[in-house]
Amino acid sequence: MTTPNSYYNDLMARLRHAETKLGFDPCSVEQGSQEWHRMRLGVITASKAKAVVAKAGSQTRRNYMAELAAEIMTGQPAEQISAKALEWGNQNEGPAVETYSFITGIHVDKMPFVYGPDMRTGCSPDGITERGGLEIKCPFTSANHILTIADGRIKDEYTWQIQFSLWVSGLPLWTFGSYDPRMRTNNLHTIDVEPSDTHQKTLGDAVPQFIHELDQLITLVGGDPEGALQGDTDGLPF
Repeated sequence: MTTPNSYYNDLMARLRHAETKLGFDPCSVEQGSQEWHRMRLGVITASKAKAVVAKAGSQTRRNYMAELAAEIMTGQPAEQISAKALEWGNQNEGPAVETYSFITGIHVDKMPFVYGPDMRTGCSPDGITERGGLEIKCPFTSANHILTIADGRIKDEYTWQIQFSLWVSGLPLWTFGSYDPRMRTNNLHTIDVEPSDTHQKTLGDAVPQFIHELDQLITLVGGDPEGALQGDTDGLPF
């Protein structure tokens, strides 16, 4: 028998408030579905957090900003490049969460998406538990899994992703996992991450500035960021 997950219930209640703007029930959406992609259109997501905090004027930051502007102005998600590593991760995400739950005895609730308070930011957790959020990576090569265990630390890109997820959700903890089903032993390695004052402050400064510049870019090329936020454009989640 599982105990009620208050974090999950609170985040679901927050997500339910987005139904009016979205035009459909976001709580019943499956990650990867068409509705899920619509929910993310033009939204700054945790997986791109490192681009948001990149140096002002850097190509990485400019490219991501242009990508979001294109999503807002076209109502279409950015084209996803299919690669073996991505397919491997998608294929093993479900078994990774099941393995985590089996090993730890912790029930994992599926969460479609978590919006920030203004719906300009969000993250797609691999699950929500009674402890906090969950993010499990499935490295394409076993060597990377072994290095994660040996080094006992998380890649910078993933650190920013998790810190952004903590910042958006307000949760006190996020568990990072590396899962490799090919390993005969230790196929799942986890590291608990708490909010870092340094990372949280950086995000608190960088995200509003990024949104401000994104809106300026949309205006510059003839779009209407306010219209997007008010839901005046078909296909947008705002």
